[in-house]
Amino acid sequence: MKARLALLATMSVVVGLNACGDPTSLRASLITSVDTLSVFALSGTPPSYPSGINLLARQPVRVDGGASFDVAFDINANGEAVVYPVKQVVSLPGGNRSVGMQKLLVQFDSVAEAPKSGYQVDSSFVLTPGATVVVQAQHNFSGDICQFGLNPNIFAKLAVDSVNLASRTVYLRLGLDPNCGFRSFAAGVPTS
Repeated sequence: MKARLALLATMSVVVGLNACGDPTSLRASLITSVDTLSVFALSGTPPSYPSGINLLARQPVRVDGGASFDVAFDINANGEAVVYPVKQVVSLPGGNRSVGMQKLLVQFDSVAEAPKSGYQVDSSFVLTPGATVVVQAQHNFSGDICQFGLNPNIFAKLAVDSVNLASRTVYLRLGLDPNCGFRSFAAGVPTS
């Protein structure tokens, strides 16, 4: 009787795994998108103006001590946009999320996938029109989208389109793959 139950249990597990496909393969469920945004410079504008970007929300946010942003923007003395990871703008007592960036000297549309390595977590970058920054942002803290993900990072690409010095505004494009660990910037639900 025990042999029959063991055989039945084994067969049930095999049938279940075959029905589900490869149980170790991860599938994305959220679409990759491109948005056009504008943010104000950190300096020379009121602190209530949005100078940061919350990547997952795909929107500009106010930069404050709560660190609800992944990257923040300023305009330097030469009139160029400068992008900072959250760690360079605010410091939380419990530590900040790791946000790394990598500057690529290629056009925004030609970046089809986020690089696998080479991200700098302690560097800011000047972004002139035509350059692209790829962002790797950790989102695995309590309540985050990747809290239980195998890879805690989401990936985004940013490119500055223009800077308005009079209003101290940076106009940019954001490409985002909101799926934990997926690096593709192709339109739709990614496969890699």
